[in-house]
Amino acid sequence: MIRWITAHQEYMEFIHAESSLRTRNFYIPYLQDPKGPAVGITISKKVAGAVKRNRLKRRVRAWIRAHGSILPQDLKMNIIARQGAAELSWPELSAQLGVLEKCE
Repeated sequence: MIRWITAHQEYMEFIHAESSLRTRNFYIPYLQDPKGPAVGITISKKVAGAVKRNRLKRRVRAWIRAHGSILPQDLKMNIIARQGAAELSWPELSAQLGVLEKCE
């Protein structure tokens, strides 16, 4: 079961992340976490307005729920959206988030 990161302190831990993945529209720092998989989502106002940011968050959460089995079971990650992420189609979003299975 995937745990969603909500606490500010947990988000601050990613400042010291030594490992990360990058795609054209996402930056994903990750840390080892023996408690199981945990995912946070960060989308700044620079990416889009409130309506598009919320839609992107819902789409990322839906992708995580559908593909949670490919996520490594011992990592905590923060999916940070970059400019242009809000305009991605579902296949493009899926392709970019598909790199999560490469986390070690």
